[in-house]
Amino acid sequence: MDSANAASAASSKNKGSLAQRLLSAAVLLPLVVALAWWSPWSVAAAAIVATVIGLIELYGAFRQGGYQPRLALGIGIGLTMILALSFQAILALDLILPAITLAIVVSLIVEVLDYHERGALTSWGLTLAGAVYLGWLFGHFVLLRSLHTPLRASIFTSLGIAPGTAWIFLIMAITWIQDTAAYFVGRNMGRHKMAPTLSPKKTWEGAAGGLIGSLVAGAICVPLLGLPISLLQGVLLGLVGAVVGPLGDLAESLIKRQVGLKDAGNLIPGHGGILDRADSLLFTGSVLYYLILLLAR
Repeated sequence: MDSANAASAASSKNKGSLAQRLLSAAVLLPLVVALAWWSPWSVAAAAIVATVIGLIELYGAFRQGGYQPRLALGIGIGLTMILALSFQAILALDLILPAITLAIVVSLIVEVLDYHERGALTSWGLTLAGAVYLGWLFGHFVLLRSLHTPLRASIFTSLGIAPGTAWIFLIMAITWIQDTAAYFVGRNMGRHKMAPTLSPKKTWEGAAGGLIGSLVAGAICVPLLGLPISLLQGVLLGLVGAVVGPLGDLAESLIKRQVGLKDAGNLIPGHGGILDRADSLLFTGSVLYYLILLLAR
């Protein structure tokens, strides 16, 4: 194939991939908005489903690398993390410390009872780490949905939006606008690789575009959603999101590079699997939750 034909084929492939990404986003976005709007329990249910699918993808990736995590045990630990956070957020029942203790003790007991190979230690570590990674971080969206900070008057408050829903929308806007801006700026202007080993397509120009996108998203969402913080604080949330979001993406890239995978799954056309789509959200949702607690008093 000559260079002109190769360039044309690459362009067609990129356009097809972009069309898939846009179509998938058009289908998923209304569903995510509806679940966040409905109730804390619907967010908990979504976190449970995402954790189960994410662990199937993650442990499948580990097996691709020659490791043997325990899927059923990992799912049990991940769901225990989410339920503990949900009970604390929704029912004010603090079971987090018992849940963590139970996860550590039970996971080790399983390895003791089934010990027959040298890989038991690695199996235990990856099973526990993977379950906590997804269950604990996804569970923070239940904590966000359960926030009750009074909102100011806005278009959304007139529609009856709950405070927790508004905070989730802020997190999604910061994360997805950052990702979208970074994608388009990097695709058209990217020259300098940011992390060539972990993620060859990421560039510093794309990161700069994503940073601007997150700052704008943080500022715009304050009056739009009626958030009880200043514009400067909204920009601060956007700034932190612009840093931790790509780090969440790179963290998942680290896992995939270690086991030789391009995508963690193929559930979402144009995006890969749940992990490929939620890797940045896992970091922004959990980190920004604690920053919101400091700012929105």
